Amino acid sequence: MNRFWTFVERMNLMLWIAVIFFFHLILYLTLGTAGWLFATLLATATYTAALLLLKAYVRRSSKRG
Repeated sequence: MNRFWTFVERMNLMLWIAVIFFFHLILYLTLGTAGWLFATLLATATYTAALLLLKAYVRRSSKRG
């Protein structure tokens, strides 16, 4: 499990967000979703919030010891 926390600490957040956005864009365009742009932005924002919280938790835990 320690390797996972190390990975989260070192991951490039902007790259992950861009990749998540791209794949959601492809998904919603392929599915023919009427509000594909809104759905893509909302899904990406949700994942961004989750990743930011996870990264903040790891940083806070690593500072404690």
